[in-house]
Amino acid sequence: MDGDRLADAFAEHGYAWAAADPHEAEFRRWVPGTPELPAANALLKARQGALEKSGPSDDDARELRAELALLGVVVRDEKRRQYWRTHRRSDPA
Repeated sequence: MDGDRLADAFAEHGYAWAAADPHEAEFRRWVPGTPELPAANALLKARQGALEKSGPSDDDARELRAELALLGVVVRDEKRRQYWRTHRRSDPA
């Protein structure tokens, strides 16, 4: 599905659509030992190893991304580099 059709489908169902990631400026390049990520550094290190391999490591990278999400860390990949940001969980009303 192309971007225009996807945007139209979102709008048709009352959802907002953004052409670019509204959180793009919040992402920072991950380097081992990032002090803001004490609980996530081991997962990011393992994920980096999975990104550098080819083949079944894709499953590992996806699984580790899910584990990071549980810690409140969003990961974006560019050319086998990891960029991260934290996210706030919304409390159920």
